[in-house]
Amino acid sequence: MPSADSNPVVAVVLAAGMATRMGALKQLLPLGDRRLIERVVDQLTVQVGRVVVVVGYRGDEIAAVLAGRPVECVPNPDVAGGMSSSVQCGIRGAGPAAAYLICLGDQPVLDGILEPLLAAANTSPRGILIPTFQGRRGHPLLIRHRYVEQILALGPDQGLNTLTRAHRDDTLEVPVGEQGVLEDLDTPADYQRALQRIRETEHG
Repeated sequence: MPSADSNPVVAVVLAAGMATRMGALKQLLPLGDRRLIERVVDQLTVQVGRVVVVVGYRGDEIAAVLAGRPVECVPNPDVAGGMSSSVQCGIRGAGPAAAYLICLGDQPVLDGILEPLLAAANTSPRGILIPTFQGRRGHPLLIRHRYVEQILALGPDQGLNTLTRAHRDDTLEVPVGEQGVLEDLDTPADYQRALQRIRETEHG
């Protein structure tokens, strides 16, 4: 098994949820010329050596869409366990790494976020790095290997904010100039805004 040092950063994409507020499987919604989950992983694979996608509800369909891309799909058998269970599945599936980039499967814009976040990780010894836009924290989070055991010990009612609150002195906020750091798609209105933004940026 590779060591954490030989595997610098692994992106863990959380795509196991049922998306009840959206009323549709949002990971497979069309967004421009690709589906949402394709857009997420395509941005990641340019910047990160390994990408692990955690699937659950209709996971076979998501895995089929991603077939042919350099990603690994890991099933979460306990989708009802919430986001923390998906983070835990992703880390276990990824194996040892120096750091884990915890990404939302419904965050359409990562360009302009990943580069400054990864650059900060190369220069700062802090264990938790969080991107911010105009002072507001967003995603993805970069968490170093030393916190793996604490993440794996989180209960079903505990999120990663439990970890960040407990280690404020080891957390670095990384300002980025992209408001997409705050945006994910939970509702049909979110989806329509994302569609409009894609039209504006990709078609002028």
